[in-house]
Amino acid sequence: MTGKIGQIKNLLWPATPRPFQHPVYRRVWFTGICGSLARYVDYTIVAWLLVQQTESSFEVGLLVFFRWISHIFLGPWIGSLLDSHSRIKILRLSQLGMALGAGCFGLIVLNDLASTAVIYGYSAVMGFLFMVEIQSKRTYVSKVIGRSFVSSMIALEMVALHVGWLIGSTLGGGIINFVSPSSAFFMVSFVMFLNVLVLRRLPSMFSIHRIERQGKLFTSIRQTFVYVRSNKAIWACLLVVGINNFFGYSFESMAPKFAQDVYETGPVGFGIVLAAQGIGTFVMTGYFALRRKSIKNPGLWLITATTIQLIGSIGFSFTQTTLLGVISIVSLGMVSGVFTVTHTSIILLTSSANRWGRVMGFQVVMMGLYPFGSLLLGLTADTIGLAHAIRLFAVIGLLLLIVIWFRYTDLRRPI
Repeated sequence: MTGKIGQIKNLLWPATPRPFQHPVYRRVWFTGICGSLARYVDYTIVAWLLVQQTESSFEVGLLVFFRWISHIFLGPWIGSLLDSHSRIKILRLSQLGMALGAGCFGLIVLNDLASTAVIYGYSAVMGFLFMVEIQSKRTYVSKVIGRSFVSSMIALEMVALHVGWLIGSTLGGGIINFVSPSSAFFMVSFVMFLNVLVLRRLPSMFSIHRIERQGKLFTSIRQTFVYVRSNKAIWACLLVVGINNFFGYSFESMAPKFAQDVYETGPVGFGIVLAAQGIGTFVMTGYFALRRKSIKNPGLWLITATTIQLIGSIGFSFTQTTLLGVISIVSLGMVSGVFTVTHTSIILLTSSANRWGRVMGFQVVMMGLYPFGSLLLGLTADTIGLAHAIRLFAVIGLLLLIVIWFRYTDLRRPI
């Protein structure tokens, strides 16, 4: 009886996640929450500014395209940079860049100069800096806490990301309604400057030392591709990431369009729709963060989550009210949490530490298929309708996933 009570207690009130026992990780995690909150205030208001200027699904898809385009073209280069330079310094520079960018854009909005082209340009710059931040942060803290707690570390990072998503998106809608868009960008700039100060105080002994360069940049990238291609588990994982980002996640880029045209929400409702996925992802990543044991078979979890994501996006396409839309997006957010934790865990657990930056660069490339999927989805939506386009994408994604399931059995094996 006592044993059963203990098991229930451990389930309901788990021990402190191991990464939190490291003071450096706690500081980096705190800046992650603050940065995420600021970014989603930023994204919500940028999306709102855009949908006020256009009725085209294609042009809304372009916003996501420009925000993510650097992932596919610059991901491997940033990965190589992280394996040959101080990762914590690069992390600080990314935060400083976002602070300066948000401040400048706030002045542009204040002076009513935020045209569609300017919005796209700003999104491209901030998207690049966000990519640099995520890659440098993951490789840095993975080195600090070690392989044993990688799954918990990724889950805690996603908790921070989606707490910021939830609060930031809702707060962004409120700022549009009750204050002014320009003030939000000045707030984002201030928060990012604070992050730079917090990261400066990290003990220098934990900085990642420069490692010996392995040939020229393109040689290093080519060697990493050969390494990734020869590891069937990593390669299959990357293919699944690409499929889900192109066909599964693309519906997210149309959430602003659904909120505006289908649900006909105001600014606050607009923010709530964008925040909904953060709720679901927060729940699932919180669960993984509190797990005492690492995931034994992340590949199986990954395939299952991607399947549910694709089927769930079909369900989302049938929603006609804000309530049903929010419920659907929250559910998909929970699945997204599983997807993110598992595919990042596979990459970090099956590759050598001195290649983390470069291998994650190829992960970023596959994630960079998201804007291309969003762009094509927008074009398709303008032709056959938004709901039909989402369903078509989901069916194609499911067919490709079936091929991966039978072709790459290594992905289903325990690590």
